[in-house]
This record gives sequence, structure tokens and C-alpha cells, in this order.
Amino acid sequence: MSYIDRFDEAIGSAPAAGFTIDHIIAQQRLAAGRRRVVAGGLAAVAVLAISAAAFGVARFGGGPASPAVPGATAASGWRELPGSPLSPRVQALGLWTGDEALIIGGSDAPCPPSADCAGDPDPLTSAAAVNPDTGRWRSIADLPVALRWAQGAVVGGVAYVQGHTIDGGFALLAYVIDADRWEQVPLPAGEADLQLVAAGDLLVAVRGSHENTPGPDYIYDRAQRRWQQLPVAPLGAGFDRAMAWTGRELVLFDHELVPDPGARRPAVTRAAVFDPATGEWRRLPDSQQLSTGPWLAAGGSLVNPSLGGADGGQVGNWGRTYPNGGILDPANGTWSALPDPPGGYEAGGSAYGATSAVYAGQPGPVLNTAVGVWQNVAPLPTGDANEHTVVAAGNRMLVSGGVRWVGTDAELLSGAWIWAPPS
Repeated sequence: MSYIDRFDEAIGSAPAAGFTIDHIIAQQRLAAGRRRVVAGGLAAVAVLAISAAAFGVARFGGGPASPAVPGATAASGWRELPGSPLSPRVQALGLWTGDEALIIGGSDAPCPPSADCAGDPDPLTSAAAVNPDTGRWRSIADLPVALRWAQGAVVGGVAYVQGHTIDGGFALLAYVIDADRWEQVPLPAGEADLQLVAAGDLLVAVRGSHENTPGPDYIYDRAQRRWQQLPVAPLGAGFDRAMAWTGRELVLFDHELVPDPGARRPAVTRAAVFDPATGEWRRLPDSQQLSTGPWLAAGGSLVNPSLGGADGGQVGNWGRTYPNGGILDPANGTWSALPDPPGGYEAGGSAYGATSAVYAGQPGPVLNTAVGVWQNVAPLPTGDANEHTVVAAGNRMLVSGGVRWVGTDAELLSGAWIWAPPS
């Protein structure tokens, strides 16, 4: 019996219409401020990397391919991936399929540093795929709908992409990889603030917060084109909610939703585990860490490599510094500290294992989870640029696009680079 069949028997289904994500960007910004982690897409990268090890994905169908790059093999340090068919851009969505990285959409109208900009009125719809092993690029089908602030996940040979449309609406699309075809996907009914998570052969939509829109989380049945409600988690109301896939179970992380969180005591990360095979939850002990993500499944544990911490400040001081990141053994609910990082870093942090990784938006300390040792990544060859798209391509870091500012003048970048852990 499949996971979906078990859900049908245990919890029934939810109607599939009218989902919106009008609070997702505001909630992500709020969460970033609370967590005090580096900006640049940690949450999105986490979704991609945690699920990458579970993918079994077909190769792309359409689009011309660039020639193979001589000597384009995995190696330590940065290596350029020339030949991208895409125009220069920022804010593209990057997804890892298990074989190739998808670079989807984005913008050619970057927002100047420290400015508060409205969304691009004309987002890009072009997309491409690159195989980091061969260095070959290929164009893939354009997005049928221009999207801002896209997020996504890859499940069972399909890339699901969700974002804001230019008319003020919202859309969820599915890219069928082996057919090079986009499809419209129904959205959970009347909902907001949901983030996509790949969980083996399941697509899950998790609510980022109960602050403004309390309600359930969902699981998608692609065969029936419908969403079903997950059973209610035992944590109660929370914010900064995120999920991670261990390879067998889903772990929900959050902070307890109370008045003025963090004012009198730290808003520590809570956790509960969901078993899709039984449809049941189990509560884990609370942690002594602050950040609810990102997470890397490694060696039976979940690793959150977020550096830095907080002590509550001068008013309402908590008595000590609570770290942002840490390690959870979901089998027994044991929490432990990260290995001591290199000095001089108060935010960011990345980690890799044998086949998967989570990478922050800029190079910095990277934790080798196999040996528990941090290492520094050399600066990008692009120099003083930012707003790159970062993809965990297996356990490698692929960086695409970006912008370099000279005063108020922007130089958009179109190149791509990949970094591989030392062998």
C-alpha cells in the first residue's frame, strides 16, 4: 500500500483550490531577522539539499546542448561551467534533480544595496539545465507564467515551482523533466505561507507560521491531482516552521508561538517527527538552539550548520548565548552542539556529506559532517558580487549569475561556477 493510500484510509483528503502564498516573503524576512543568520536563501537551499539524496530523476528532454567541456570533472576548488544559454540575471531559482541543476527564471532588474524595491514588473521566464559532471548546458522549456520570488522542490522526476505572478496572484507549476513540459498544479484550498519540501516520493507543503494564518500542512497526491491534510502535529501553534526529510521520516521544527517571543526566555527550536508509513507523530525534547533550519541529513542525524547565536541583549538577557545551529538525532531525540567553527564568523555556515549538502548564499565555513571538521571555501572567482543563485548539486556547491555593483551601476553576471569538497 502506498503512502497516499495510507493517507486516504487514515485522514481523508482536502479540496484542491484557491491556495495563495501572499505572506511567504514577509514571513521569510521575519524569520531571517529572528534567526540572525546570513541572508541569501538558506531556507530554500535547505529544501533542495536535504531531499537531493532521495531523487531518482530522468534526464531532460528538449533544448540544444552545449559541447562537453574538456576536463570538466569533479575536483577540489572552484571550476567554471561556461556555455550557459541564459542571459545575465539575479534571483533565479536553482533546483537539483540528482543529475543536473535547473536554473529557472529570475530578474534582470537588481535592487541596489540598502534599497527597498518593489518586485520586478517583468520577471524572466527562460530556464536551463547544466550537468556539473560533463559541464554541458541545455535550454529547457520557458516558464509558462512569469514568477517572482520562486521556491521549489523536486520529487519523482518533477520540479515543482511556486511563486508570485505579476498580476498580484500566485501560481504552482510542475516541470515534467523527461518530457520538458510545464503543467499547472492545483493549490491547497484558501491557504497562505506554505513552503514546498521534498520528502522521498512525497511533496509536502508546510506552513511557515501560525501567526496570521493558522491551519494544516499538506501532502500532494500527483496521481489524483489533489492535496491532503497532514495529521495535526503535537507542537501546537508555532512560527519559523520548517520540515526536513531524514530518508524515512519528516521532522517538523518550529518556535512556540507566544506573546513577545524571546522577550523573557529564548525561543528555542522545538521538534516533532512524522512517520508517513503509519500517519503518526511523536514529540521530541526541545533543543537549546535558536535556528529552525536549514538541515542536512547525514549519518542518521540532522545537522543545522547555522553559525552564531544570541543572548537576548541587555534588556531581558537570557544569561548565556544560545547557538543558532546544532545537531539532532531524530531516532532518540538527542540534541548536540556543532563542532567549534573557525573564528571570525558570527553568521552563515554550510555543511556537506557524502552525497548531499546545504550551502549558504556566500562562501564561508563549510562543515564536513563525515569527520566533524570545518573548512573555509576560497572566495568566488567572480570577485565582489552577490545575489547569486546557489544550488547544492549533490555535495557540491553550484553558483550561477549574480550582480556586481560599482556605485549605483549594476553589472549583471551570467556565468556559473562549481566548488567540490576535497577528495
